[in-house]
Amino acid sequence: MLGRPLFLVALTLCAVGVAYSRDTRQELTAEARQLAEEVSAHGRSVSVAQMPYVSTFKIVAEYPHSPTAFTQGLVFDESGALYESDGLFGKSGVREVEVRTGKSLKWVGQSQEMFAEGLQAVGNKLIQLTWKNNAVFEYRKDTLQLIRTVPVELGKEGWGLAADPAGSMLYVTDSTDKLLHVEPDTYRVLKRLKIVDKRLGPKAIFGVNELEWVHGELWGNIYPMYQGKASECVARIDPATGEVKGWIDMRGLLDKQAAHVTTKPFNYVLNGIAYHEPTDRLYVTGKMWNTMYQVQIKGAEALSNPAHVHQVCQLG
Repeated sequence: MLGRPLFLVALTLCAVGVAYSRDTRQELTAEARQLAEEVSAHGRSVSVAQMPYVSTFKIVAEYPHSPTAFTQGLVFDESGALYESDGLFGKSGVREVEVRTGKSLKWVGQSQEMFAEGLQAVGNKLIQLTWKNNAVFEYRKDTLQLIRTVPVELGKEGWGLAADPAGSMLYVTDSTDKLLHVEPDTYRVLKRLKIVDKRLGPKAIFGVNELEWVHGELWGNIYPMYQGKASECVARIDPATGEVKGWIDMRGLLDKQAAHVTTKPFNYVLNGIAYHEPTDRLYVTGKMWNTMYQVQIKGAEALSNPAHVHQVCQLG
């Protein structure tokens, strides 16, 4: 077990809600200041290079949360604002979220035929994928005003989306075992890599869903939907090679949700990862989950073997 918490994690969804008020901005500023003080007091997180092959988590806190958002993307911008992409036909959109309360500060919906997927903040805009619509939406971050809709041909479908810190490269998953390197603005596919865990055979990893850049790695929820599986594991992927470097076993969070989730776990999976580097915190969520969690991620040396991953991660 690692000596310090690796990351603080919270599961978050949100409901359509209130306008951005002056009081809310003051609360967020105070929160950012408090979190910065925590990092200063306790030091930076352990490097991902020190993480074992398998990590687990410990719940630190629980928060109320709206069970209506079908979370497909979750991302912080440089200022610490949190944005979420909601899916489903007729219910898709993008929102800005208040972290502590889960309230929706801004919300923009899409047309009935659109099904939203991964989300990424790049510069002054948000980029949002769609499932089978072969379209990318670009929004202004400050207002969520739609800038443009771009026809694209990225892969089989649109699933996860992330970017490097400079915003110079987009990373996309498409439901298969592929990781796409995509050029921003033009959305031209530059490279297709196979996502593989060499310790598992090697084994191709299908259904990498929501993505997040974390200290030079891509962290992805796993949802091998077309293989008839639903996973509670997060893969740690090398963006340059597609090789899986390790896993985070997050079993137990889904079981704590309301009956509409636990009775249909294949539909309402763990999905959504957002890392806030200045405060060294990571947030994750599940589709239509009713509780928000703050947890510590910890190394699990005793579980760090391929047999454990084969047994618990439902990789298809």
